[in-house]
Amino acid sequence: MDIRNDQPTTWNPARLVEFDITSNEIRDGLVAFEADTLAFRFTPRPQTGRLECTVELREYIGGGISGNVMLDGRTTTVIEPDQTGEIWLSFGGFGWQDEARTRPVGLCHYRVELDGDSTVRVAIDGEDILL
Repeated sequence: MDIRNDQPTTWNPARLVEFDITSNEIRDGLVAFEADTLAFRFTPRPQTGRLECTVELREYIGGGISGNVMLDGRTTTVIEPDQTGEIWLSFGGFGWQDEARTRPVGLCHYRVELDGDSTVRVAIDGEDILL
């Protein structure tokens, strides 16, 4: 899997999952995505202290069950004190669900963790799947 720190060309503002995450919080979910890219955007609030934002992606087994962490499916980015710009984590190269390569991976579990004492806005380019 490839991990990039920029906004992907496939970013679609019309299809976002958005939430705030605060002070050492963990948020889990299941997300559907397209174009072999799953992107996370972190937007700090004014006067934010130093934060570490970690994203972990796990296989979707079915029935709401998550499997193993995907290969290179965990990374951390840092928001520096008083940073005003957005931070991006874009994952790509998910592979295929079948050996014939007819069904690309387009669904996975995610975990977003915030290490620090502030709040950031998280946007995910995908569709939230409720179980």
